[in-house]
Amino acid sequence: MSDIKSNDPVFGSLSPRDREIVMSMVRQGANRRQVIGWMMAAGASAAAAGTVFGSASEAWANTPKSGGKMILAGDQHGPADTLDPALYTAAIDYFRGRMFYGSLTRLTANLSYEPELAEEVLSNDDATEWTFKIRKGVEFHNGKTLTADDVLYTMNRHLGKDSISKASSLVSMVDSWEKVNDYEVKAKLSSPNADLPIALGTFHFKIVEDGQTDFTTTNGTGPFRVKEFKPGVRTVGTKFENYWGDGPYLDEIEHFGIGDPNARLSAFLNGDVHVMANLPPKAIDQVNATDGRDIWSVESGAFINIACRLDLAESNNRDMILAMQYLMDRQRLVKGVFKGQGTLGNDQPIGPAYFDHCPDIPQRMLDPEKAKFHFQKSGLGNTEIEIVAAEVSPGAVEQCTFLQREARKIGMNINVKKVTTDGYWGAVWLKAPMCVVSWNMRPTANIMMTLSYKSDAAWNESYWKSEQFDELLVGARGVTDPAKRKQMYCDMQTLIHEEGGTILPSHRNYVDAAATSVKGRTYVPLNNFGGAESPEFLWLDA
Repeated sequence: MSDIKSNDPVFGSLSPRDREIVMSMVRQGANRRQVIGWMMAAGASAAAAGTVFGSASEAWANTPKSGGKMILAGDQHGPADTLDPALYTAAIDYFRGRMFYGSLTRLTANLSYEPELAEEVLSNDDATEWTFKIRKGVEFHNGKTLTADDVLYTMNRHLGKDSISKASSLVSMVDSWEKVNDYEVKAKLSSPNADLPIALGTFHFKIVEDGQTDFTTTNGTGPFRVKEFKPGVRTVGTKFENYWGDGPYLDEIEHFGIGDPNARLSAFLNGDVHVMANLPPKAIDQVNATDGRDIWSVESGAFINIACRLDLAESNNRDMILAMQYLMDRQRLVKGVFKGQGTLGNDQPIGPAYFDHCPDIPQRMLDPEKAKFHFQKSGLGNTEIEIVAAEVSPGAVEQCTFLQREARKIGMNINVKKVTTDGYWGAVWLKAPMCVVSWNMRPTANIMMTLSYKSDAAWNESYWKSEQFDELLVGARGVTDPAKRKQMYCDMQTLIHEEGGTILPSHRNYVDAAATSVKGRTYVPLNNFGGAESPEFLWLDA
């Protein structure tokens, strides 16, 4: 995975995501005919496709430079920072996980998967049994060899009613994991799930050592080993010399959070950090005009929203929620605040970036008359409506102040309680009646909705429960008929749009910034820093 640019105009004209797909194919050994076939299927001419293959092959042949230390600034950290993958919550956790651990599968820029610690993935005909053949010769940082026992221990931590895993809902259909031999395991499912290998490539399913319970430090199979980990302060990793993959190229990575976006930008422009997460949109032009600084933008279906808890009297008034939805100036948010680096949201999480997006749901827009109708129907009068807001993502606070301004026009009393990002996910999210939330994209619509809207999901932030929705969600995992599948996903998105407790005005791109010396950037649209897939591939062209 590399962002090495070619001087060839055809290769350079591809989107970063398409460049990454081609580079990933070349890295995995795809031949000229395979790359040309993919390019032509995407609409390129044979001549252009051939040029792209040659340019990508040449780019990949340029060996990355080894050595050096890279410093990356995330946008938040706090006492809940952890080295336990099952407990990951924030983007800073996800990047840290890729530094120190490996997964059975790795997600790619086109949101498919490729084998990682499992060198082969096989399924039976109805996707109710999956076999994972484990890569041999992989070492943990303490020298222990990876075996099936480590995989079984890791996966069993996500199963059962007593699981602490934040992503247990993604594997709730797994009845059991079984050991075939030292390098082969099987997952046996109670219902079909064609997305299981994709789910296992997401952030929480990193492989830990058999029996590990102490996560004050860790012993993974990733490209870096822990040198220092202080929750809420910083994480430092040093190169693992016996890593099985191509990298890492850096000697050391330091990673920490700077909550204030202006302070984070200053640290980046001053050269104190090589990479910063969540570049404020108003600073895009400034970075573009600064020598030695680049925008690292990835198109995505990530989103910011206001979550209203439907299990609490102060936040479950349906007409209040509808009034706020109709008061959202979505176009102004996308064009003005995001500078076009996003798309309109429609109060449900599956935007146009997802394959299973439903375009048939009527788009909600700013409509003061409808908002006033529902506000009057709510019976709230001058009752204060408090929304807790922190800049957990660019635009998170501004969406609330936009809402507050429009609400005043109809007599609605919204109070935006601004707090810092430090410790936000532990102290506010899932606790406050109404608060802002920033969600990363997930590789499939089913995974996204399983995490955030299934009745028993740990991250069901609106506490919305619908038996009809749950049945559709589980049933869709085994449906192969395209028309039936499309209708099921449209029905699910419509239910959230009409009944849910989410005010979701926009989807956002991941817009980070990096020094031009930072190479090996990835473009997986699931998180900051190229989907948090970049530690292994990053290098410095000093």
